[in-house]
Amino acid sequence: MKNDDLKNAIDKLKIENIKMEHISKIGEGAWHNVFRIERNIEEDLVLRIRKKNAYGQLQVYKEIDLITEYESSKVYYHQANQCSYPICPSFFDYFQEESLVFTVESFMGKGKTLQYLSDSEAITIGEELGKFFKIMHRKDPDIQGFGNIIWNGKKLEGKMQEEVSYIWQKDNDFYLSILNSLTTTDLTFNREKVVNKILNLIKNRRENQQKISLVNQDVTPENIILNLDNVSLIDPFPKLDFDLKYAGYFVFCYKFLLPAYSNTDRYINHDYNQNSKILSRIADGFMNGYIGDNVDLYKCLLDEYILWTLLEAHEHYEILNESDLDPKTLQQMGDKEMIKNRLTLCLIELEKLSLDSSFNFFNRRDF
Repeated sequence: MKNDDLKNAIDKLKIENIKMEHISKIGEGAWHNVFRIERNIEEDLVLRIRKKNAYGQLQVYKEIDLITEYESSKVYYHQANQCSYPICPSFFDYFQEESLVFTVESFMGKGKTLQYLSDSEAITIGEELGKFFKIMHRKDPDIQGFGNIIWNGKKLEGKMQEEVSYIWQKDNDFYLSILNSLTTTDLTFNREKVVNKILNLIKNRRENQQKISLVNQDVTPENIILNLDNVSLIDPFPKLDFDLKYAGYFVFCYKFLLPAYSNTDRYINHDYNQNSKILSRIADGFMNGYIGDNVDLYKCLLDEYILWTLLEAHEHYEILNESDLDPKTLQQMGDKEMIKNRLTLCLIELEKLSLDSSFNFFNRRDF
């Protein structure tokens, strides 16, 4: 990133008495370079300057896409803080023009890295997150509709504007379609057990419609301040989707997905495989916090975990059938050999999930 971008961003912010020595780089993601602005009296700020290139490609300036992304973050922060203050930055703003795009928000402090968390600390953090997400998912979102969030020129809305019952049944139909797709391949796995498990699961799921909530598609540790005194969420990827579906996604992410992706360029520096036991303890805590006294939710989260595993297997199989992989896929998922190996892990996981008693599965896992 050119140093001029940083200086220009500071000028645009109109922050008085800020010298360059008060600014330090604290991170770098696929899309942004991240800086901390230290201030004497007022709270410190985090400045995220959008890169001109991401995943090896020049990013075309699309105003409406940027408005959608940043307004979605603003809404998510606001609703999250209504549920548990201050779990997200209380201040958030953004600036965009073709030559410079950045966001600025409250600095939420420093957390521990995974490797320095004890088992008990990981469970405690997971429980706090589980309690928060349960409240967040129960709250009616301020945005109407379902699916990916878009800016319609005046406000944010879900891409789909249809009856919830219709969307719910389409969601169930979708899983059956990808199950059918996988069972007609030459992949090796216990088809009978997997098919029977998922058919029974979907039959029960159809009768228990979930609630549309404002969910977060990126709950990786990179975007969570792992602080025992004040767990915080930053840089969300909001969407309107079903509540228990995304509660299950958190567990799936920490129990399976992150360790499985740990050898890719995108995640290799985060040591997720080496810290898989701590990730698993965070998921255990999350389930404790989310489920509370309602033991029926345990099976719901496990069912959603199974469906996320099915979806992941299908996506891997589809990508393997593409002739070439784009730079983004290569960075996020790895080359075809890595994708093939991860597909095998997904199929093994599906078999385990189909054979094991649901109330013993998470407790007996050996990572």
